[in-house]
Amino acid sequence: MDTAVSTLKGNIHYIENACYFNYSNGPIEGINCKIKELKRHCYGFRNLNNFLIALIVFLS
Repeated sequence: MDTAVSTLKGNIHYIENACYFNYSNGPIEGINCKIKELKRHCYGFRNLNNFLIALIVFLS
């Protein structure tokens, strides 16, 4: 319990910011996850151009 309390005290500024502001990095993380999934799926493409075309199609 002491560890949890000390962690909370050390990060109280960040917790307050999360409550006050309505910003989230969730959408960006979702896009990054899609790109990583596509990279795993498209392993072995002959060139970068084919990968970029697949990336544009996948994200749209």
